[in-house]
Amino acid sequence: MSLSTKEKKYCKWFWDETLGGEFDTWGTSTYFIEVIQVGNDLCATRQIEVYENGNVLFYDDNHFADNYGMLCDKPLSKADLLEFGITRAEFEQIWQTKTPINRLSWLAEAEQHDISN
Repeated sequence: MSLSTKEKKYCKWFWDETLGGEFDTWGTSTYFIEVIQVGNDLCATRQIEVYENGNVLFYDDNHFADNYGMLCDKPLSKADLLEFGITRAEFEQIWQTKTPINRLSWLAEAEQHDISN
């Protein structure tokens, strides 16, 4: 599988463990990750986490960590893409239609800024 430096790829997998602690009631989750090749590594650029209870988290370069978690900081493998690969359309459909709970204050601030300008 050839992957150019700028080409984005997408994968999805089900995580059958809960976060534990105060977020244990969220249940299990499905991860959607966009990756690009950096050198020999496949690095996450955007990530969506959809939890069993309906909570959704988004991470990217503009919001890479918070009290819930963070953008994946471990390289993925080409085998991950082969086994768990999805289309860009599937990833974008989730990114465009879900409302992440870890971005609500950020979105409100952005909307306020747009309204005042």
